[in-house]
Amino acid sequence: MVNGGGGGRRGAVLGETPGGDAHAATPGNGNSGRGAAPGSGRRGAASGDDGGPVRGGAGSAGLWLRWSWRDLRARLLLVVALAAVIGEGTGLYAGLTSTSRWRYESYDASFAGLNVHDLRISLDAGATVPRGRLRDVVAALPDPAAVDASAERLMFLTEIEASRPGHKDVLVRGEVVGVDLTARPLVDGISVAAGRALTTADRGRPVGVLDHGFAQANDLPATGTVRISGDREIGYVGEGQSPEYFVLPGEQPGLITQAGFGVLYTSLETAQNLAGKPGAVNDLVLTARPGTDVAALQRQLTAAVTERLPGVSTTITNRDDIASRQIMYDSIESNQALWNALALLVLVGAMFAAFNLVGRVVDAQRREIGIGMALGVPSRMLALRPLLLGLQIGILGVLAGLATGMIITAAMGAMLRDVWPLPDWRTGFQVGVFARAAAVGLLLPLVAAVHPVWRAVRVEPVRAIHASAISGSTRDRARGRPRRRRHGFPLPGGSLARMPARNLARAPRRMLLTALGIAAAITAQVVFTGQLDTFTRTTDAAETELTSTSPDRLRVTLPSVQPVTSPTVTAVTGSPAVRGSDATLALPTRLLGPPGSAPHEPIDTLTYILDVDNHIWSPSITEGSPTGGLLLAAKAAHDLGVGVGGTVLLRHPRRAGDGYQTVDTPLRVAGIHSFPVRSVAFLDAADAGSFGLAGLTNVLTVLPAPGYDQLDAMRTLAAVPGVGSVVPATGSIEEIRALLRTFVGILRIAEIAVLLLALLIAYNAMSIAMDERRREQATMLAFGLAPRRVLALAVAESALIGLLGTVIGLVAGYWTLRWTVEVLLADTLPDLGIRAVLSVPTLLTTLLLGVFAVAVAPLLSARRVRRMDVPSTLRVIE
Repeated sequence: MVNGGGGGRRGAVLGETPGGDAHAATPGNGNSGRGAAPGSGRRGAASGDDGGPVRGGAGSAGLWLRWSWRDLRARLLLVVALAAVIGEGTGLYAGLTSTSRWRYESYDASFAGLNVHDLRISLDAGATVPRGRLRDVVAALPDPAAVDASAERLMFLTEIEASRPGHKDVLVRGEVVGVDLTARPLVDGISVAAGRALTTADRGRPVGVLDHGFAQANDLPATGTVRISGDREIGYVGEGQSPEYFVLPGEQPGLITQAGFGVLYTSLETAQNLAGKPGAVNDLVLTARPGTDVAALQRQLTAAVTERLPGVSTTITNRDDIASRQIMYDSIESNQALWNALALLVLVGAMFAAFNLVGRVVDAQRREIGIGMALGVPSRMLALRPLLLGLQIGILGVLAGLATGMIITAAMGAMLRDVWPLPDWRTGFQVGVFARAAAVGLLLPLVAAVHPVWRAVRVEPVRAIHASAISGSTRDRARGRPRRRRHGFPLPGGSLARMPARNLARAPRRMLLTALGIAAAITAQVVFTGQLDTFTRTTDAAETELTSTSPDRLRVTLPSVQPVTSPTVTAVTGSPAVRGSDATLALPTRLLGPPGSAPHEPIDTLTYILDVDNHIWSPSITEGSPTGGLLLAAKAAHDLGVGVGGTVLLRHPRRAGDGYQTVDTPLRVAGIHSFPVRSVAFLDAADAGSFGLAGLTNVLTVLPAPGYDQLDAMRTLAAVPGVGSVVPATGSIEEIRALLRTFVGILRIAEIAVLLLALLIAYNAMSIAMDERRREQATMLAFGLAPRRVLALAVAESALIGLLGTVIGLVAGYWTLRWTVEVLLADTLPDLGIRAVLSVPTLLTTLLLGVFAVAVAPLLSARRVRRMDVPSTLRVIE
């Protein structure tokens, strides 16, 4: 190595006159940034006096602040980059964790603002009673005054077409909700997002309000016309929402939709006219007065219904049974557990980056700390300098985190409004969340400085003075230990070719710390991108299953169970738009687990009873046999702890005379189907004798006839009297995508932040390495090496560290991805069977980011290397 200084001596000799020829410079002596202890030197450290300790001595707070500020300016780009890393981590954490509070506040306000019902009486499918009968039931309660407000309704399923010339075709399942516009206050009110609200003047008129979420998903105008089953045209005068339809229901239990289900709110009189049932109602909603025991009121209401409506099958539910409310509230905590885990990954990356920079800054100052101790400066005072630098980095990180968090929360707020349109979204600044994030950002660099400072002040001064600024290579000498000879694998090439690997071997602690910082960012990147891969693979698997045969088939849903010889069924199967059909039963059921086993959480399912040998479509089997029992999803079998050949209890309706009764039947699990939704089960018609439903159907699977495309066939069949809805059999794919859309939106935003974080960590790590290698680079330049060769060696060294960090990050990322998907996400989306997947593009992108981005980081210092003042650089370091 080349020695700097006039006499070639190795540093300053302890006891030498301060300010002599040695190059252990004091602040203000004209050297470029490497000072000795405060209070030494010819000019004094603080006020230009002769080194007196009165104002500029070791105890001067102003001096320490100015000195730490000088340290910050000397590494300004690195400090700013590290503050950005901390800001990215804390800002993303604040953005992700703010969503839970937003959702609670917004959901509460939206439900309360529309006077959501406390109890609901709904008549089973197809049943109606004259208007006023359900109000009479409420009036017959022991204490009618316990009811604050009530309203009768008529609701029925339909097909809704909202196609327009020059725009995409919209023909979907839907529901007409007829409300009593004279009721005050209106229970389950209708908000208006565009257009106007319904008024009492609209009673009986063919106008309504279209659901805002449906209209937004299909890009419909604020006013227009739609057609419903029976080819009847209805005008809509606005867009709005009602509490039960904040989340639009999918065909399968547990799934939702956005574009595939429409709701038309209209007057009760208009709904009666459209249904052909004048004066009829089938639903009543009510709110209880404040302080009323709702559970007791529900029991009283059940008794009154039994007494006043004998022979009428009804269901009485409360607010907690609202499907949209369950989906919205139940997902908040599980979602937040996932976001917390992802935010923690980002903070870990920021933590390693902070430890890396602050620790290496302290290591670079060990010789100066040794000189300070030799001059009698207390260790606690010497520790202030790096700790103040850490504090300054923390303050900058907090400011960066505040800005980053506000940008991320703004993006997430806009995304949530788009994915979950609500009447009242509250996405205000969460002071508590940001305060916690700021505290973390402030403490990270301070904690990072504690250990290296503690190590530095424990070294004997004379050893610290003789130690190189790059402590990793001289740690044994600094502690007075003889240098051990390392034996390893012989490396090919000459001295220069072996230099990158040997540099890393000389400082294994530093290499590992740098690699871990990169690995933390790569881990977060793998988890975020891997979840997007997982969601894509899940929807692709569902699409493959549903389109394996007859991808153009349609599913015709009837409003009630009917004989296969009924006029409606005959009209559908005999339609010129149909070339083939298969009668199916879709029954709401509940899986209760193996008989006699420990209780399991029941699973609500839709069980399809069909002929598995039909020529149109039947489910694919991944394990077991298609006949001989129930076909379950792999997720359902796992959650119930049952395999092929086991037995489960299925709660289902069974025909009893002219009605139905609910029974529990033990059924053998014959096989596992490949559809990824656990709420879907299949049963061969030959195995369904216990249901007592032979010769009945409520779902027809049909194939369009030649000359009819899907849309033409749907329009033709929707016009058949008695048909509830006609949808493509692949509609469940859109429902799965809708269920995942919130996660995908948030992950897309976080993915950008994590990518930037990884690039910042790579820049930080390599910039620090380049700064530490300045003397070596100056030495190589002094011996005649070209700057491009010096940079090539730095690139090679960076690539090796990037490769190590990437490998660690890929392994840690894969197992973290499995945990987040198969544990956390399983609680968030219980009805979706999801397995962790990493795609080839993700792996290639990760390798490119982890190796290439880190490798090219030294090239950012190319200008500095070319313009390096070799004598000055060698003199400053030694």
